[in-house]
Amino acid sequence: MKSSSKQGRTPLQGWTPLAAALALALGGAQGHARAAAMADQADEVSMPAISVFGDAISAGTAGRSYINSADIERQQADNVASLLDTLPGVDLAGTARPSGQSLNIWGFNKVQDVKVILDGVPKGFEKYRQGSIFIEPELIKQIEVNKGAHTSLYGNGGFGGVITVETKDAQDLLEGGEKVGAMLKYSRHSNNGENDATVAVYGRTEDGRYDAMAFTTQRKSDDLRKPDGKPFRFSAIDAPSSLAKLNIRLTPEQLLTLTAMQSGSAGWGPFAAMGEDVPTPTEAEIRKYGLDEAWQRKAVYRDQDDDTYAVKWQYAPQDNRWIKLTASVGYSHTEQHDKRLPSASLGSYLGSLGNESWASYVDRIAELRNESVLTTGAISHVLLMGLQWHKNVRDTLMYYPSSTALKDPSYNYGYFQPYYMPAGRQETTGLYLQDAMTYGDLTLTAALRHDRVVSGGVPNKAPRYNSALAAAGHDFSEKVHADWSPRLGLFWKASSSVALFGDVSRTWRAPTIDEMYSNEYYVSSKLGSSTPGTSRNLAVERVTAVRTGFMLHRQNVFMERDDVQLRLTAYQNRVSDNIGPRLGILIEGYVPGSGMLPPALSTQRNLAGFHTQGVELESYYNAPRLFASASLSKQRGTRTGSQRDPWGHDEPVSTIAPNKLMAGVGWRMPDFGASIGWQGRFVAKQDRVLPLGNVYRLPPSKGYALHTLFASWDGGQGIWHGTQLRLTVDNVFNRNYMPYLSEAVTGVGRNAKLSVSRKF
Repeated sequence: MKSSSKQGRTPLQGWTPLAAALALALGGAQGHARAAAMADQADEVSMPAISVFGDAISAGTAGRSYINSADIERQQADNVASLLDTLPGVDLAGTARPSGQSLNIWGFNKVQDVKVILDGVPKGFEKYRQGSIFIEPELIKQIEVNKGAHTSLYGNGGFGGVITVETKDAQDLLEGGEKVGAMLKYSRHSNNGENDATVAVYGRTEDGRYDAMAFTTQRKSDDLRKPDGKPFRFSAIDAPSSLAKLNIRLTPEQLLTLTAMQSGSAGWGPFAAMGEDVPTPTEAEIRKYGLDEAWQRKAVYRDQDDDTYAVKWQYAPQDNRWIKLTASVGYSHTEQHDKRLPSASLGSYLGSLGNESWASYVDRIAELRNESVLTTGAISHVLLMGLQWHKNVRDTLMYYPSSTALKDPSYNYGYFQPYYMPAGRQETTGLYLQDAMTYGDLTLTAALRHDRVVSGGVPNKAPRYNSALAAAGHDFSEKVHADWSPRLGLFWKASSSVALFGDVSRTWRAPTIDEMYSNEYYVSSKLGSSTPGTSRNLAVERVTAVRTGFMLHRQNVFMERDDVQLRLTAYQNRVSDNIGPRLGILIEGYVPGSGMLPPALSTQRNLAGFHTQGVELESYYNAPRLFASASLSKQRGTRTGSQRDPWGHDEPVSTIAPNKLMAGVGWRMPDFGASIGWQGRFVAKQDRVLPLGNVYRLPPSKGYALHTLFASWDGGQGIWHGTQLRLTVDNVFNRNYMPYLSEAVTGVGRNAKLSVSRKF
């Protein structure tokens, strides 16, 4: 498939005729509509939807996409990023290795730019060169994606969007009037010999006041295989996960929910789980250490734990529309311990967390939110007010046993925080007010949020990274950032089936702990970096975000009881004062190598900004026996100046994903309790990349097409009641491909995934 950087082209230009024809052919299609919206469908198989952007046209669903439990079961994905990679504008960054994925939305790929909220608790892991999302897909009920910086519920970042993940509970598994139940599930993946086992028990009391669930799953596999049959080294999985949830209906108007989730993984992997393949050992290394140890010397043994706990209380009196109150508290703790073999080099890993490292990230959150419904004259209001407190604390340490460091007090004899991954804390207090005002078919939503962010670093244990000399600029003291974020949204329901929407938002984010408190070494004027200082004087990043589009939702279009949805979205994001490392031209007018630099120059700086823009087309179709979908996304981005020289020539934004077309079609066979289908992913080449030599350059990628087949069977009634079989085959033609955002790491070969589950 072909891609072009020329302006003024239509969304379908730059694609092969076959892909464009497929998009147009499915342009009126809709892959999902709720069974409840259709009459008399009790005898039909529930549809394995590909994606959905809402049950109906409303201001609450504009700009949002959803992945429900049927999508998750159909894909049988190993990680959340793979699930979301099927949506337009959302792309997986990283590799298929365990803990090696993060998300890219509309060109934003930093952890702070894509917020992930799990049952109300923020999940973010900023460890250097690691993935950021460790949520087991089997535990998930639904995922909502709100793309762009267009929500006031979460502050300080989220330029790319907010992803909210909701886990399952007993009510999702109990059927009809059941009070107690259990489920067993087994899955087998052919590519890596993966075996997954899931056990769940659940129930509710006779009066319905209490329901509870305990859910546990275990993934275990060998290494994945590439399309050429070679092993994808260090991609084996050993990952247990568990979920416990209790709902207590204190009164008919009050609900208390307690959630506990734990997951982990252990095994050998590359230091950079998101990036490159591990270098192949030499013949001499294999002779000296043996094959297994020769490979392991290139890697680390990583032990990871990820825990999440949440308590939520909801109070909604039936006779008082002014009160719909939610109070919640949450706790998240993610930690990794990496260790290299004793035979690994002892002085080669200063920039990759040494020979042993520890990283711990703790998030605590508390929130009080109230929704009021009221009327003033002919205008109805939905007034949302909230107060949030969020504290993130990170502890880091590494062991660097080089012969020099072990004897040098300026290295603290080998134990110190990585200078590029400092320890610290960041505490955010946010207050927001949002009013959705509806007059007839027009809804105007105005919102204002204020955030106060207090950050503090932890002085490094190694004096060379924590010098008291003024010329070093090593300052780990507290810094406060505070500002407002206004937002305005307009939604017009032009008819019962067509609506137009638009949003304008202006928001900001404070520098992260990494950005403010990373620093280079300084021992003396003769032994020190040219940019040794911490970066406490950074300005906040700001974005002005705009999105606009229209939605169409019609029923009974081509046949009785069918359902069509279509959405077109265009967007633009303008970022100013973006933060990046000080590279190349260190100050305006500086000549590299001249040595004419001011003392205590900071490691990070504010750059000249960039802008991204794009267009998305989503279409879905659902009928009693046929379902189909197609989505198309195109995006571009340009940086003012460059990361090495903010005063130089403009350059592309390196994190812009290639154009992507997703398409699918499926059939239901109610008489057999079965459904089958096909899904295709058509990705264009990406040749609009940074010039050679740029440290952030991703190599250009070729276009590729991947095909997936899926089938399911439901046992229906009788002896097979509660039994489900699912088969998904990814990369059917075993296509060799390298996703652009994977940094030229080869993708995964053909993989047949079979699962069988039984409810009791």
